[in-house]
Amino acid sequence: MAARLGRVHSSIENGNLLSAVPRAIDGRQHVSFDRLFHPRGVAIIGASSDLTRIGGHPIKAMQNAGYKGGIFLVNPKYQEMHGLKCYPDAQSIGQQCDLAIIAVPAPAVANAIRDCGRAGISHAVVLTAGFRETGAEGRQLEAELKRAVRESGVRMVGPNCQGMLSLEARVWAAFGSVADETDFRPGNVSCAFQSGGFGYAIVNLAEAQGLGFRYCVSSGNETDIDTPELLAAFLDDVGTTAIFTYLEGTPNARRLLDVGRKSLETGKPVMIWKAATTDAGIKAAASHTANMTGSYDLYRAALRQSGLIEVDDVEPIVDIAKLFAQGRSPNGNSVGVLSISGGSGIVYADAAVRGGMTLPPFSEQTLVALRKIVPSFGSPENPADVTASFFNDMSLFTSALEIVLADPRLDQLSILLASISGSSAQRAAEAIAAVANRTDKPLHVAWSGRHAKSPEAIKAFSAAGVPFITTPVRLARAAAVLARFAADRRRLLPRRAPQVRLPADLELPAAAASLSETESKAVLRAFDVPIAREVLLSLGADATAAAAGLRPPFAVKIVSRDIPHKTEAGGVKLGVAKEGLGAAVRSVIDSALKAKPGAKIDGVLVAEMAQGIEVLIGVINDESFGPTIALALGGVLTEVLHDVTYRIAPFDLDTAREMIAELRGARLFDGYRGKPAADKEALAQT
Repeated sequence: MAARLGRVHSSIENGNLLSAVPRAIDGRQHVSFDRLFHPRGVAIIGASSDLTRIGGHPIKAMQNAGYKGGIFLVNPKYQEMHGLKCYPDAQSIGQQCDLAIIAVPAPAVANAIRDCGRAGISHAVVLTAGFRETGAEGRQLEAELKRAVRESGVRMVGPNCQGMLSLEARVWAAFGSVADETDFRPGNVSCAFQSGGFGYAIVNLAEAQGLGFRYCVSSGNETDIDTPELLAAFLDDVGTTAIFTYLEGTPNARRLLDVGRKSLETGKPVMIWKAATTDAGIKAAASHTANMTGSYDLYRAALRQSGLIEVDDVEPIVDIAKLFAQGRSPNGNSVGVLSISGGSGIVYADAAVRGGMTLPPFSEQTLVALRKIVPSFGSPENPADVTASFFNDMSLFTSALEIVLADPRLDQLSILLASISGSSAQRAAEAIAAVANRTDKPLHVAWSGRHAKSPEAIKAFSAAGVPFITTPVRLARAAAVLARFAADRRRLLPRRAPQVRLPADLELPAAAASLSETESKAVLRAFDVPIAREVLLSLGADATAAAAGLRPPFAVKIVSRDIPHKTEAGGVKLGVAKEGLGAAVRSVIDSALKAKPGAKIDGVLVAEMAQGIEVLIGVINDESFGPTIALALGGVLTEVLHDVTYRIAPFDLDTAREMIAELRGARLFDGYRGKPAADKEALAQT
């Protein structure tokens, strides 16, 4: 049997309380954003008499959207405009007002925020651009704005954003083309995006494909409220069931791990469209919002590690949200397929398997039952081709649905209806809807029929909560995401990152410094990481005598903080025999000094040569994610092979095992061409 996705429970004040029970992300308690999304009154600071200007768009939008609270225009030049009273400043409003839309020039924004604080306005959306994205002068203005936010206590979206929508409260705190789109379909999807124009284009396209929205936030420069905080608030919101974000980057990307865990706990998917994944994209982002973009490899690792879902276009957002809206979670990765078109079943199967799902053979009981009703020119095997002849007798179609749904081998059922329309589509939809109400397995449809000719079919699907998607391939990909999310909940929620404890006798430099190999190995030994037997020779020492207790062949390496890349400097000799040890030591010293004259040489390291598969374990102190572990095959050839995987530290042993399995060359560890298997568990422990 399938499991129901979890629901978030929280108290609701007047039916509309977002984040009624604040949850902590990254150890920080988050205040409710209820008054941001459900304000009792809205001030428009910098209101314009020209409705085509940035200070006029919100006036028109709020009025056209049907906002029921007070709209207070702030502009000291006017007594009244657009049928509304004007106030000289926010303090003069004197009525309940929780949100300010700020559209004054950049140098005046900080004072506008302070005015809001004095007036008791708790939230602001700053539409104005001209801050850090413009250069040095803009960075100074943004620093002053940050101080104003901190001193006033006002929570702020922006600056340099296109604004925010709260569809339920009819708040259109925005400018641009979205200010004219006040008839968006309300629903349960909430979103945040670091590009207003592109973000609202996504909303437009997704809405046209059937999604309804609850909250939409263009976050801009994120001087105060940022994407991780918005995602956390959406996850706490009882009215939100799916979330997506367009993300260029964030300074403290580690907080996304906590967002991912909360996503798994609540059963709500968080989809992330990570932009700036190439050099060209990173350059463009720098001049856009100046957000820290970070390494795409590390972002992908963080998403896998935390259960967040990566998307790269509008259609996956739509399809995934539709499948999750059914509120059902599969217990495994198997799927059954009933199709009226053989070709549909084939392309579905290809996409499903690529997505990590399986199409297992139907049970013998299922096959026996299907063979009795599937025509000879069809196929009862999974994916089954029941043919369009079933629509001559809908009882056969209903029987096939019930037979396959009862198969205990299957965790989901996809039904591929090709392009049927009209009465045939209606009868099929009604049969599917009836069966859907008698199962808790995820059940979904691929259907490319003409919607204009099939309104009753759409009504039947919608009433039963059965998602339908245009193509078999898109359905298979979305079903695979549903299965992976359910698997991530089972796999990741029991895990806890281990506590990091530093050894009592650990000695590290007082300031940032490059350690030599012997110093680095001393740190590893303090953490009980096994090291090959070795000896450090001082300059001029008798190499043969000093290494008498070691077993050849030897690795001979120069030791110097000034020479981190020893191979390029000629400071490494491998496979050295006992009789050639003295010459090898002299050679690495001479080569190192030639490559870097004046380098301080601490000595020469002579170590026993280890046998096995060469693996690199690296630690990166990333500016966005902090300490991160890289695992790679290849040793000195790592950069050529680029067979590498990452995880954000700290993590548990199961995560380490997964990293090993992810390597393209992972099969090497199991032994090949007569070579023994490697000790993967020892590698994971390391």
